Amino acid sequence: MSTGLTFGTISALYGYANGIVNQEQYSFLVTAVIGSAVIPTLIAGMAFLPRHLLPEAGAAGERAAVVCVPEAPNGDLAEE
Repeated sequence: MSTGLTFGTISALYGYANGIVNQEQYSFLVTAVIGSAVIPTLIAGMAFLPRHLLPEAGAAGERAAVVCVPEAPNGDLAEE
């Protein structure tokens, strides 16, 4: 992902600095380069979500609550 971002951004900057593209085209190119990296990452994150690691839902489709118990400074579980 970072190689494409780097190459695309530098190529767009080269074109802008040498008058090959104007500011509007440069902005569009940089937006397209960033979008081509971010959008597939978001899609992959949703498609390959490790559902087997998520807490199981209770009855009637309720979501299971995640309870975090803080640790005491000595490493023992804090008492409530």
